[in-house]
Amino acid sequence: MSLAENQVISNQLQSAVVGKKIVKTVANQNPHSFVWFATEPQYAFAAKEISHKQAEQYDDMLTGKVIQGSDVHFGSYGTYNFLYVGSRALMFGIPTRYYAAGEKLPKRHQLLLTFDDGSSMALCGSLGGTIYLFKVNKQGLAIDYLPSDFPSVLSDDFSESFFLNLIKSTDLTKLQPSKSVKCFLAAKNRIPGLDNVILHEILWEAQINPKSVMSALGQDEYKRLYSAIKKVFPTVIAAGGLDTQKDIYGNFGSYITKASKHTLGKPCQRCGQPIVKEAYMGGAVYYCPNCQPLIK
Repeated sequence: MSLAENQVISNQLQSAVVGKKIVKTVANQNPHSFVWFATEPQYAFAAKEISHKQAEQYDDMLTGKVIQGSDVHFGSYGTYNFLYVGSRALMFGIPTRYYAAGEKLPKRHQLLLTFDDGSSMALCGSLGGTIYLFKVNKQGLAIDYLPSDFPSVLSDDFSESFFLNLIKSTDLTKLQPSKSVKCFLAAKNRIPGLDNVILHEILWEAQINPKSVMSALGQDEYKRLYSAIKKVFPTVIAAGGLDTQKDIYGNFGSYITKASKHTLGKPCQRCGQPIVKEAYMGGAVYYCPNCQPLIK
């Protein structure tokens, strides 16, 4: 999940659930081998037997408590949403849905919280993810959770000089699993919160092919990349997400994607050539072959 997607979720949870009291908790209703529960950092990513045992404590730790706040943090393992409940933080990076009182709830979920007004929140990690419930320190961070010292792409600290220095300090000839722009931007959590979904919008904006060799680009391309990152993230957040992703209410975002499954085969919004899709790095890339020429 990208920082933009997490921020949209956090903003919506702030108005939807903060201040509400949890009256019922159902954890691990549908056990999943790649959904992890932990009440202490030492149990993070533990074997499924330990993880499932940890989930049994969530009812006692959450039921009867009031949601005090919502936030987003990122660290060495990626981007997380935080819901503050008592002395603990519910940390998760899993698709989230909110249901008003009376709405039909999902049959399958990994965590379901029901509130005192009859509304509910469900975490449904069909592809896996983490649902941790750690104690927090005075800074509001989960104890022993290691936040990244990498500046958020939304902050002023993520400046053009910072980005150019990041490129300069990286051995671009040894990028793995490829030497491409996509690998540099979205692999290895190199830029926390920049994932494969928002990547295509950034590269379309910058007019750079995702398969271009990173070391073959010049200063002008690097600066275009930076400008695109700084433009796309806040625009997506302001629009309530991408039109390919649903928010906590089940609605698609209003940011109209330029290079995605929705635009595949359709005219590029800049030049009119059809958007293409190609298999790449175990996934797929979308781009305009005219506006985003391959540079090797």
